[in-house]
Amino acid sequence: MMDGKGDAHMKNGFLILAVALVSAQAAPAGMKTDVEFARPGGFSLTLDAWTPEGKGPFPTVIIVHGGGFSRGDKQTYVKPLFPVLSEAGFVWFTINYRLAPQYHFPAPVEDVEAAVRWVKEQANTRWT
Repeated sequence: MMDGKGDAHMKNGFLILAVALVSAQAAPAGMKTDVEFARPGGFSLTLDAWTPEGKGPFPTVIIVHGGGFSRGDKQTYVKPLFPVLSEAGFVWFTINYRLAPQYHFPAPVEDVEAAVRWVKEQANTRWT
């Protein structure tokens, strides 16, 4: 569910959520992997994050992999986006979410919403 503060687009089996962040703090550049952003029911949800060099603010994207909410992970189907977004100066996050059939709707959507909230909460701290 989008709340009007970001844009969602479905294309080629993955969803890209664009979230504008407004931090001016310097952040360490590079990739951080397996960062926990939520733990619903004890299930660890993780993301990978890329931060460009320099002082923000940076445009930011949350990448949600394809797989129909039933297969894949934060690296599946979306790797071609990483260099494009990195070279364009984006902070980007690629997330894991709970998969069917073990988890049922709306669990994956709630996980995506949790990632958006987490990224917004972190906007003025470590990532941008």
